[in-house]
Amino acid sequence: MVVATERRQSGLMHRKIIDLPELMEHFEIHNRTEGKSPRTVEWYNLVLGQLCHWLESRDTPTTLDHADEMMIRRFILFLQEKPGTKAKTMSTHTMYNRVNALRSFFGWLHRQGYTDEHVLQNLKQPKTADLVIEPLNREEIDQIMRTINPKTALGARNTALVTIMLDTGLRISEVAGLKDRDVHLEGQYVKAMGKGSKERVVSFGTACRKALFQYRQRYRGDPAHSKVETFFLSIDGYPLTADSLKSLIKRLSKSSGVDRLHPHPHPHLLRHTYATMFLLNGGDVFLLKQNLGHTTLTMVEHYLHIAAQTAAIRSQGFSPLDHLQVAGDRQFSHAFNGDTQGDKKIRIYPNTGRRRR
Repeated sequence: MVVATERRQSGLMHRKIIDLPELMEHFEIHNRTEGKSPRTVEWYNLVLGQLCHWLESRDTPTTLDHADEMMIRRFILFLQEKPGTKAKTMSTHTMYNRVNALRSFFGWLHRQGYTDEHVLQNLKQPKTADLVIEPLNREEIDQIMRTINPKTALGARNTALVTIMLDTGLRISEVAGLKDRDVHLEGQYVKAMGKGSKERVVSFGTACRKALFQYRQRYRGDPAHSKVETFFLSIDGYPLTADSLKSLIKRLSKSSGVDRLHPHPHPHLLRHTYATMFLLNGGDVFLLKQNLGHTTLTMVEHYLHIAAQTAAIRSQGFSPLDHLQVAGDRQFSHAFNGDTQGDKKIRIYPNTGRRRR
């Protein structure tokens, strides 16, 4: 019994002195073989790499035994106070995702037996700021479309790209990954591969069909080789990547003058615009969930909130008082307007018209 206990303790000590980079490599292999998306794996690698770099900058050994809860909390505090790209501090949503990556890694360490307990089991996710993302309005969409010449090969492709994102709400990565065989012009729908390798069908309207038809039939060149299957191609016939699509949107933002088309905190403004317009036009929330590829209604409820606020702003045109066209402004005057009679201030109350001197 004593020998067995000593062996277990020896094995645990051996596990604790393993370098974190080695464990992170095992974690990456695990995620890739479990079917995690490349972007998720890349994100985990980024955050865990930052952790190792931070430990090294503090001359702290990068072994598992030094990565306790308090050390990770210090690292999170460092990230929270680190200046962001376009802000004084990192956004709350970015911090949420970073903490999620750390919790996933240490949860995996516990499940694999590297730690006796989940080191971060008492670490709660940071609160996120619930900001309202205003969708693009009609004038802004017109500005963007006017900067594109649909009668050129490049312009026809870009018109089709912007149109399909506004009319389907597909993620940038999903648009870039669309196969030519998955774009059904006659049926007016696409088959998109979303997160978790889940395929879904999303329909589009007549205007979008026209733009996609124009691109495919008149301006889409031949693929560079037989293995290129994507619908959207670069000028030389290679697949259009998600990164190149982001760069394209950034250029359109600059050329159109719609600066918020590609701001740092909200790279999916076209997707947000689709979701909001879909609801404002009477779309069903459950169908929107399906179209967006969400597994729960949580995000759809967020879009419901945005749509409600957008509708409230539009309701200014239904102002009862404006429609009554009440004559005269005097009854709505207040003391701060500086009305005087002689050397005394006059307060005019809107409901009674009584004056106090």
